Amino acid sequence: VFVPLACAESRLIINLLEPQASDALVSWGLINAIFEDKEYFESYVMEPLAQRMMAMDAELARAFKGKVDRDSVFAGNPRARLRFFYERSPYYDQEKNLYPVFRVVQPLDEAVLGDQ
Repeated sequence: VFVPLACAESRLIINLLEPQASDALVSWGLINAIFEDKEYFESYVMEPLAQRMMAMDAELARAFKGKVDRDSVFAGNPRARLRFFYERSPYYDQEKNLYPVFRVVQPLDEAVLGDQ
């Protein structure tokens, strides 16, 4: 949805949509669904994938083993260990936690705006 700010309600719109604003919808928790995991993994699928990923990528294997050695909580949590690989797999949502509001700071031509 495109919201032009050449209107009387522009200050309200900015305060609702700007994430750093004190009255932003996100600061009130009204759009928390955008930060929830929509995708997940099953352990029985990730375990063999993690093994293949480590076999194919020595740097990834070193990073994983280093994290296991440095972080005892991580080492003792099988789900966290599998999540390490899931987050580096092609199945992980790379746009997770991306705030879905953006500003257009350059004038848009009428072909983009249409009849507003």
